[in-house]
Amino acid sequence: MNIRVTALLLFVTIILSACQAHKPIPHTNEIKTTSQHKHINMLEMEPRFLYLAAQDAIKDGQYQLASELLSALVEKDANATIPHLQLIELLLQSRKYDLVKQHIASLLQQKTLPREKRIHLELAQVRLLAGQNQADAALKQLESFLTIHPKNLDARELQIELLTNANRYDEALAGLDTSIQINELPEFRLLQAQLFIKKNDFNAAKSSLMRAHTLAPHHDTPVLLLSSIALQNNQIDEAESLLRSFLIAHPEAFRISQALGQLLVRDKRPVEAIVVYRQAVQHSGNNPDIMRALGLLYFRIQNYSEAEKTFRKVIAIKSDDLSLFYLGASLEALDRNKEAQTIYQNIDTDSTLAADAQIRLAAIAVMNNDIKQGEKRLKAILRKHTMHLDALLMLSTIRLSQHKYQQLIDETDITIGIPKTPSQLLFNRAVAFESLKQYEQVESTINQLLKTTPTHAEAMNFLAYTYAIQGIKLGKAEALLHRALLLKPDNGYYLDSLAWVYYMSGKFPKAIETQVQALKKISDDAVMFEHYGDMLWQHGDMQGARNAWQQAITFKSQNVQVIKRKISKGIPPLQ
Repeated sequence: MNIRVTALLLFVTIILSACQAHKPIPHTNEIKTTSQHKHINMLEMEPRFLYLAAQDAIKDGQYQLASELLSALVEKDANATIPHLQLIELLLQSRKYDLVKQHIASLLQQKTLPREKRIHLELAQVRLLAGQNQADAALKQLESFLTIHPKNLDARELQIELLTNANRYDEALAGLDTSIQINELPEFRLLQAQLFIKKNDFNAAKSSLMRAHTLAPHHDTPVLLLSSIALQNNQIDEAESLLRSFLIAHPEAFRISQALGQLLVRDKRPVEAIVVYRQAVQHSGNNPDIMRALGLLYFRIQNYSEAEKTFRKVIAIKSDDLSLFYLGASLEALDRNKEAQTIYQNIDTDSTLAADAQIRLAAIAVMNNDIKQGEKRLKAILRKHTMHLDALLMLSTIRLSQHKYQQLIDETDITIGIPKTPSQLLFNRAVAFESLKQYEQVESTINQLLKTTPTHAEAMNFLAYTYAIQGIKLGKAEALLHRALLLKPDNGYYLDSLAWVYYMSGKFPKAIETQVQALKKISDDAVMFEHYGDMLWQHGDMQGARNAWQQAITFKSQNVQVIKRKISKGIPPLQ
């Protein structure tokens, strides 16, 4: 028994596909001339060749070409029923409803039209009504049709779709009950389960799915949906058991392997997930889609050597831009940038991954100290995609390294108010504002960052430190630093910031105690020793302060002359 998957059903799948290049659109006059010439050539072809060519076009997803071929065929042979029906389906998909009417009328005139073909046409008429937003008329016609043909799955699916779109779930369920009583198909049980899910009646949905599984034990959709319901209810063990049990009986079931792999990754069990994918690769005979999923999993757990091997195998079978990109990324992670560069350059320039590949090429250029080349690539991306956030992020990082703070701000102002701005891009803007002593902008930018990334400890530390150096909002600064230290308790820089908050609050013993802890974590930082010296001096330990300041010079402070004056004359009391 073959279960067909309808548009209404839920799926638990990962879609990994390559992107096809877009061809340039010819001029209007060229289109007209080419189309007329093509039609003449088609009319010269034999019907059987037109039919075979149309089937090839359908397989390749070239539906416009298929429509033209079938149109030429029925023009030559008006009694060619199957091609005529195929043409009607294609015209319905492309919403050419006037042509659909013409072809339906033409076929219905055939007195010898077989019964099953006439039934097909009647359904096409219903779909035509639905396509023209005449849902009530379509449902009325379907009701009459199903009275005569209650076992017709296509009609019942269409009825369910129309009723569901109108939120008339109870009527849809009643219609399904009628069909199930006459002929209990697993497809009907699946549709029934989907309706129960839409009504949030998961217990009833489970019953329908279990019955569908009993009726069609070799098909994976009921099991996928049952496991999905279990996961929604946080019943991970039940979901895993369902998937593993089916996989034992059907080791070749890729969608089940994929769902189980996703579950294991979500449950932080990547090693087990890899075992599942490796077995799926073996049972599929090295299916490139499954191998690609395995490669992505290796990459995710940072096993870049295995990721490289896997992506190379995929590309050897069937090259695609996604595999090329992650092969390049794996090579980068393995510090083989020249090889990665070559791989990235092979990615189709019309691919959706083209910009990402250019960003990686820009990153490699920057790592090779070729800043101009990196900038050139990033600016080329931004000319095409002005809001490419990853490109803006990398460009902002370059500007920070160049100390071009105002330019960084100007180039990234376009992101103001964008909810999905990367946290690192916001942080870079905050650093630029701080360098220009624009503290209000620092505060608003960090607050925006913390709204979307509330556990960004570095942002908490940065905002707290800017408060401290201004001597404002010290209570808030202390609270921010305690939050940051809860996330990263061993971070010496956060301890240094907290010590400085205590210092600015006049709590010198507490500041010294905290700074000692900070220096145990980081013992070679010039700024931290300068801070330590300031704290000791204010607490009355003049010699200890001079020793700390001398350490700051030893560790190559950028404020040598300032520190020498401190050693010589000390510092004034804190106001």
